[in-house]
Amino acid sequence: MRSGNTRIPRRLRIITDSTAQIPASWARDHQVLVMAQRIRFGDKVYREGVDLDDAGFALLVQDRLASEWPVIEAPGVDEYTEAFQQTLLETSDIIVMAPSDKLTRSARNARLAAEVFRGRANIVVFDSQTIALGLNVLVRQVSALTQDGYSSDDIIKSARGVAPHLYGAFVTQDLAHMARSGCLRPAQAALGKLLGIIPFLSIEDGEIAAIEKVRSFDRALEKLVEFAAEFESPQELAVLQLAPEANAQTEALIDLLRGIFPDLGHIPVRPCGATIGSIIGPTGIGIMIYD
Repeated sequence: MRSGNTRIPRRLRIITDSTAQIPASWARDHQVLVMAQRIRFGDKVYREGVDLDDAGFALLVQDRLASEWPVIEAPGVDEYTEAFQQTLLETSDIIVMAPSDKLTRSARNARLAAEVFRGRANIVVFDSQTIALGLNVLVRQVSALTQDGYSSDDIIKSARGVAPHLYGAFVTQDLAHMARSGCLRPAQAALGKLLGIIPFLSIEDGEIAAIEKVRSFDRALEKLVEFAAEFESPQELAVLQLAPEANAQTEALIDLLRGIFPDLGHIPVRPCGATIGSIIGPTGIGIMIYD
């Protein structure tokens, strides 16, 4: 959404990270720099979306215990510093569209790197309070405003207006992953597994938190549909999971969603990325909505 009228001839550059799930071809065409998260499997390190795509990551973690899950690392301060140095050869105006500061260290590392250039460049780090499709929507909208020549102030104002209209909800049977990520205490995870409890998770104030519990996966899917039904006509709706290809449970969820949004058309399945994947695990599933 375009909330201002100020246009400038200077060219802003947009930087985001791989949690936004931006296709490399789109990023090149729109001159958006995507910083890759690091995925550490023991002594092996992969760059998300560069050395390891979504399908490859899903395959690597399939059937792994939560204790064997890789360490996910946000782009570091040095990486952001180098990115800023290279970008400043073209422009002194940079906007970093970062995932929620409560889910990764990306925004914090970008701010620390930006301090080096204080007084020499206008670098704005925007904490989107979201991730995955939510951040993807914001990057696309901000990129469009950049192409139209809007100022960084107007662009950030627009992003602040869009961010509260991005929603996400997830369900998972992998309680051990939730305990490992800190969303549940280990004792809660153990008891939940014993009782067959499935948490219903929502992105609230930038973090993924368990807000309700159900006793069957069928009921969990129904809860996702009830969540979606709160929105009369969403502009974007996608089903998210770790693997990029649909499976039986995602097809079941899509069928339920088509029942309440018959005019929406295609409902895509999109990979959630390593950060959300580390919380919901290989069997988790969710939806994200731009209302």
